[in-house]
Amino acid sequence: MTTTEPAVRIRCTPEAEPRARAALARGGFEAERVLTWLVVRDASPDAVNEALAAGGATVRTVVRERIGQLVGWLLDREGRLEGRGVNVQTLVRRVLDEGGHAARYAPRPVPELLAAAARLHEELMASGAAMVTWPRFVELFCERRPDVAA
Repeated sequence: MTTTEPAVRIRCTPEAEPRARAALARGGFEAERVLTWLVVRDASPDAVNEALAAGGATVRTVVRERIGQLVGWLLDREGRLEGRGVNVQTLVRRVLDEGGHAARYAPRPVPELLAAAARLHEELMASGAAMVTWPRFVELFCERRPDVAA
């Protein structure tokens, strides 16, 4: 399943921008500069990230960077999440805020976030893989804001 978002943000230095733009173009994407971001419109964050990686760019989509931090945090805690609901909520908010998706999604309530984080930790340990797709992240940790169209 792919999840298309209105905008996919990429944090990119001026030095890394030409390579990122070339990688995106080879992947069939066009980026525009919006303030401090490169932005790809109407795309899957995972597909954009794959194009960056395949093209040898050193940057990744902001949601991939932040989801990676969440995964690292979960693995570092070794599944011990009691009393850490606010930490999970903060990490989820960072993915949404910095990725530009906070108007579209909100973090689930803290008890649901903790249950989702525990479930994800179990999945990561069972699979040995640390890849969490954007659709899986949204499914586990987010609620679509009711006033936003699909």
